[in-house]
Amino acid sequence: MQNLTRTILDQKKLQKTPCRVEVLEALHQASTALSEQEIKDRLHFDYDRATLFRTLRTFLENSLIHQVVVQKNEVKYALNQPHLELEQQPGHAHFHCDRCDKVFCLGAVSQDMMIVPKDFQVNSFEIMFNGFCAQCRAN
Repeated sequence: MQNLTRTILDQKKLQKTPCRVEVLEALHQASTALSEQEIKDRLHFDYDRATLFRTLRTFLENSLIHQVVVQKNEVKYALNQPHLELEQQPGHAHFHCDRCDKVFCLGAVSQDMMIVPKDFQVNSFEIMFNGFCAQCRAN
C-alpha cells in the first residue's frame, strides 16, 4: 500500500511527508468520502490541524482528491480515481446516506442530462443524491 502511495506522490512530484503518506493511505482505504475529523481519526500520528489542512489543500490543488460539500458546513474528501483527473470529467455525482451520513462517489455524469439556458456556460457541476445506502436499507 505504501508503495502505491509513494508512487502517486512521485508522479505528482510531491514530497513524501509522513502526513501526506498517511492521509493518502487513509483515503485510499476508505470506501466512502471522509470528513477532516474522520481522516484524522484514521491517522497513526496526531498531526496538528494546520498540517492536515495544508496536506488536504495540496492534494486538492494537485487533483489527487476532491471535496464534497454534504451540508452547508460539512465537507468530505475522496480520492480521485487514478485514471480520471477530476477536471477531465464533465461532472461528478455523489450519494449521501441520510441515515449513516456516508458519502459515496458515483463517478462522472454527462451534462447532456441537464437543460441549461443556451446563454450560460457550464465549467463544472456536481450532483448530490440523498437517500439510504444499500446497507442502511437492509437494516
